[in-house]
Amino acid sequence: MKVEDLQIQRNVHLSGPGRIAPAKISNLPESAAGDTAKQIGNFADILAHKIDENGGVKFSAHALQRISEREINLSVSDLDRIEQGLKNVEEKGARSSLLLLDDTAYIVSVNNRTVITAMSKEQTIGNVFTNIDSVAIV
Repeated sequence: MKVEDLQIQRNVHLSGPGRIAPAKISNLPESAAGDTAKQIGNFADILAHKIDENGGVKFSAHALQRISEREINLSVSDLDRIEQGLKNVEEKGARSSLLLLDDTAYIVSVNNRTVITAMSKEQTIGNVFTNIDSVAIV
């Protein structure tokens, strides 16, 4: 599953670098959709709060671009494994880590709980990874 599919599944879309906004509520009349948005508040704020509350992983704009360009498919299970790997390296005191998930490598900022970039197996061959302090196989 591609990032775009996950965004559709979760009813969000990218509205700018690293920012997400709610998808338009199409099955409600325009006035009802506006009223609903006012009742629940700013979607981006609510999502950011939920991510912080749950300790979820975020994707930088760069990572989203690389995932799309390199046609890396992510499933909900993959996201759960990335989150678990992030928790594991965080417990060990890591700050920047390389997470290896099947045939994909992710560079993550542990402090920000953010995926910085993603590479398929083909892109990792011959590369040297610098400025990381840990590697986790998840």
